[in-house]
Amino acid sequence: MLTAHGSKDDFEDLMALAGSAPALPQVEVEAFRQRAGEGFSMRMNDFELASSDVLVKHEPYRGLVALEIGFAKPIPMDMQDHARHMSFIMLDHILGEYDFAVKIGPVDFVDGDDQASFDGVPLDEFVPVFDACWRDELGRTGVFPAGEHTWSSITATREAEDGSEIKAVVTRNDAANALVARADLSHRFSAAVAVDLNKELEQAQSYEERLTMLLQKHEEGCCTHVVLEQGVRTVSYQVADPVAAMAHARSLEADAGLPVTLDAVFDPAWDAYREWLDEPQ
Repeated sequence: MLTAHGSKDDFEDLMALAGSAPALPQVEVEAFRQRAGEGFSMRMNDFELASSDVLVKHEPYRGLVALEIGFAKPIPMDMQDHARHMSFIMLDHILGEYDFAVKIGPVDFVDGDDQASFDGVPLDEFVPVFDACWRDELGRTGVFPAGEHTWSSITATREAEDGSEIKAVVTRNDAANALVARADLSHRFSAAVAVDLNKELEQAQSYEERLTMLLQKHEEGCCTHVVLEQGVRTVSYQVADPVAAMAHARSLEADAGLPVTLDAVFDPAWDAYREWLDEPQ
């Protein structure tokens, strides 16, 4: 088992290392700590805490799951920070390293005065609650959407460095929400085209359609959203293999009749897509 100890900055390298491991008899290389499967206790600096002592509440937050943590037993004042640190370790082990780092949003702790009335779920029992939230409340089935995808249009503004207002028109693939944070679609791939004229816009749209068909044909990637801002149209995908996606995009560029700027970044939590995601889905 290979681990990045919860550091998302190292996840890409870890996944590449696990994926490049040679096939050996009776040896299976696994990326990330997997779910513990049952509760456990740990002791640090003469302080003991069981996973059943950690209480959890949850709510959807910006496309992730936010947590509120309390404790089922009194925690001495000089051990408050220690207990919180231990609860993070337990969350990592109970939920699994990848899910805890990628799918969990803000984590807050209940103040001491509110501990007695806090009615969170024991961490031992939280996994099915978390999975149900991810699947049912957030709509993350992990199943590649079939048929025609549904899209939404959003108009947004941001402030430029000179203080002026920049307008963007975003077209979001609502069907892509089912795949958010799927581990095998952890890279964001984008293609940007300058579209000052209607003809260029039509050429860019044709290019996007052909690239989308190539990537989605064998579920190599999913188109997530398109942003039109300051005369540049950028289509984004979450893909399994950014090198292969780049090759697909380059193969279509000559026929597009327009210069295309390509980019790929590691984005396991689909941050760029979730920026345009309303809640709940």
